[in-house]
Amino acid sequence: MSVANPSDKAVAILNSARALMMDRGYNGFSFRDVAAEVGIKSASIHYHYATKADLAEATAKAYREAFSDAMDGLVGLDAPATLRAYGTFFVTTLRDQGGLCLGGVLAADAITLPDQVRAEVISFFDTQHDWVAAVLRKGQAEGGIRADLDVDTFAKVFVSGLEGAMMVSRGIRQPQNLETVLEHLILLARP
Repeated sequence: MSVANPSDKAVAILNSARALMMDRGYNGFSFRDVAAEVGIKSASIHYHYATKADLAEATAKAYREAFSDAMDGLVGLDAPATLRAYGTFFVTTLRDQGGLCLGGVLAADAITLPDQVRAEVISFFDTQHDWVAAVLRKGQAEGGIRADLDVDTFAKVFVSGLEGAMMVSRGIRQPQNLETVLEHLILLARP
């Protein structure tokens, strides 16, 4: 696939990098891989992103922002339904694309990530935890979430549970396990 103008090219580069990292992780992709997918020379990527770390950071930031926008679109549902819809993002990514959440796959590579990419991973998970905690608080106020639940801790359990179940489900080639884990996590939060 060849791309017409620089902004389209930059987007195509980000999309390719995202797909490759979701499949292989940070250490499993190169400029050459991205270039082959986009239909350009690997040197052309340097015009938009000087280093692999710059490309990974931009990709992680775009992913975090898109994920946040998707979460913000989950309105008008009670807390358990909101949590289920949120979890469906993970289920769909695994079932339909065979990939992992970019935040999770980069977290697995954390020890080898450049600092700027690790900072984006931290920001991704901070955003996820804060959003899930807010949903849980709203659910407690409405009576759909256990009143005794420590929402900040459970938000971390919920996100980590989905991330871990996603990786294991992919590893054993049983994506339906992720859906089972999602339902059980929701049951743990209900009164």
